[in-house]
Amino acid sequence: MTKKFFYTSLLFLAAQFTTAQKIGIDSLFQAAEATRNDTTKIILFSRITEAYTEINPDSSLLYAQKVLALAEKLKFRLTEVYAMGQMGYAMLNMGNYPRSLQTFLYAISIAEDPKSEKNVLLDNTTEFEDFSHRPKTSRNLRLDNLARIHQDIGIVYANANNYEKELHHYILAKKFAEQSGNFQLLSSINSTMSRVYLSLNKPDSALITAQKAYDILMQLGSTKYLGSVLLNFGRSYIAKGNNPLASDYFRRALSASREENYLRGVVAASIFLSDLYRQSGKRDSSLYFVNSALATAQYMNAPGLLLRSYNSLATFYKSANNNDSTVKYQSLIIQLNDSLFNSKQAQQFQNIDYDEQQRQKEIEAAKITYRNRLKMYGLLTGLAIFFLLAIILLRNNRNRQKAYSLLIKQKSETDKQKAKAEETLTELRSTQAQLIQSEKMASLGELTAGIAHEIQNPLNFVNNFSEINTELIDEMQHELDEGNKAAAASIAKDIKENEQKINEHGKRADAIVKGMLQHSRSKAGQKEPTDINAFVGEYLRLSYHGIRARDKNFQVKLDYDLDESLSAGEAGIGKINIIQQDIGRVLLNLFNNAFYAVSEQSNHLRDDEGQGHTNYEPTVSVSTKKHGDKVEIRIKDNGPGIPQKIIDKIFQPFFTTKPSGQGTGLGLSLSYDILRALGGEIKVTSRVEGETGKEAAPDAPGFHEPGSEFIIQLPLNEN
Repeated sequence: MTKKFFYTSLLFLAAQFTTAQKIGIDSLFQAAEATRNDTTKIILFSRITEAYTEINPDSSLLYAQKVLALAEKLKFRLTEVYAMGQMGYAMLNMGNYPRSLQTFLYAISIAEDPKSEKNVLLDNTTEFEDFSHRPKTSRNLRLDNLARIHQDIGIVYANANNYEKELHHYILAKKFAEQSGNFQLLSSINSTMSRVYLSLNKPDSALITAQKAYDILMQLGSTKYLGSVLLNFGRSYIAKGNNPLASDYFRRALSASREENYLRGVVAASIFLSDLYRQSGKRDSSLYFVNSALATAQYMNAPGLLLRSYNSLATFYKSANNNDSTVKYQSLIIQLNDSLFNSKQAQQFQNIDYDEQQRQKEIEAAKITYRNRLKMYGLLTGLAIFFLLAIILLRNNRNRQKAYSLLIKQKSETDKQKAKAEETLTELRSTQAQLIQSEKMASLGELTAGIAHEIQNPLNFVNNFSEINTELIDEMQHELDEGNKAAAASIAKDIKENEQKINEHGKRADAIVKGMLQHSRSKAGQKEPTDINAFVGEYLRLSYHGIRARDKNFQVKLDYDLDESLSAGEAGIGKINIIQQDIGRVLLNLFNNAFYAVSEQSNHLRDDEGQGHTNYEPTVSVSTKKHGDKVEIRIKDNGPGIPQKIIDKIFQPFFTTKPSGQGTGLGLSLSYDILRALGGEIKVTSRVEGETGKEAAPDAPGFHEPGSEFIIQLPLNEN
């Protein structure tokens, strides 16, 4: 077979498969565009997501996010779990293992709660053909989701070479699939379990689980997952040294995978066949199959499959003493390994894994506490039958214990919130590591003061309701001593309602902290999609609260003029790509300067006229606008302005007009450097009382009074 004919065949097969897929996906697109019903859109977007799962993970991720947005809007919790499962699998195929693991774990935290079975859409995916042999219930749907996601988490740990945790999650997946009666899914889980047994050097166990998977498929009369099952038979026989039988299974797996359009199976079977042919000296056949695998992996743009193809090619050319080709593919392997398994990803993965371990420990501790409490209640109930007098004494003691338990729980919750706030502050400080120390501490002080103000309100609620509960508990104890059970029961009800309010405001503070953690954990130096209007507003509030934290008497009018076309809604252009940490640092510096300017002007007028200038209202304005291929952000104040003789110096390092000890002169210089590095620019216009000039013409728009305006321009990256 000539090389030309080989590549022509590959292109023909890829085009044929792509055309067939496109016809189905196009019909789903047309149906989705034609409907205005959100529930119908969820179903159609779900099917588009699954159609792209194995051939285009980027598109699969995009439509899974659309499903998630609609599910959140309609409060379909299990549909949210399904969407996050699809997102996590797409990220897994794209090689982003930390994000994949994080998404899967968050989905499980929702699905573990039986309350998620309320308000369920049972037909949000094509997978519900599995309901044909069992009841179509929300409980079965929840168990299916748990089984699938635990299975996918096992695959994530397989890529991290953590086989013990891989097997642990497969066992959990198998348990949930058995509970839901989903035998199709149970076959898939047994198939993946056979791989981990091979990784643990247990080929006999691998064969047993592969046989279980195969038997289930035969009982169901299904070919779904057959390619994967046959692959694992082949792997097991390689491990047992039976290469001829392994080769037969790989050929059957290749055929079944093509019939199922299971491209990952096509790549895996082709690589195994190539390796077997290479070992037996059939070099042409070996090269044919490994090139077939590479072409399919490139079509899928799957980093993990590309890495396996490169490894096989490097081994092939090394055995042929073709040094140039060997070096070429080894270089590609190194590059891909750096992107998939770099130290940053490994650290993120470990952090996420550690957080999950802590969560599981907390859950287990809560279960133990609950079981102990049940045992205690049983003992008290038994004793009450025989000792009437003792039950009265024990009930009073139990009420005191419950009150004490509530106080301990409340204190524990407050300590957790305090710990999370401290963790947030620590991570925010670490993001400022590249700044000069003095500037870093100054800007971080502004930022953390704003955050403290943001979370102070919910924490105040927590503290106030805690104090009220303390008083109510004393009153309840008094009523019990007096024998007023009805009054005590009423007070207990009030305590319970207050506990619910404490929990509600604690979660509110938790949400604020997590939002700030999201910013602090952004990938340094990388652009991320951002709603620029919301981003500007957030940093304006942080700066304002930072000033207020230092000066409770500070008052300022905040004006907003935000271009709606920059919003992330349906009518806007969507999120734009910026480096959030860098742009946030620039905005925070400019907002701080604006607030400082109006504060100085207000103090100046108050000093001159005693009780203040009745006509002066400190004002800071912010506006956004789209100009062609750029986004413009304007920050204006009505402070004293910047004199013309120094306006050309304000972007120079260490130049400041603030008194000694109040400024380093680095803020505007760093802002200028950041924007230039990002392809943007910053300008300033200003007017001082009684001064005229090119940059401060009295008739200039917005400059009929003293003040300064900083204009930021950023390149617009439209998708």
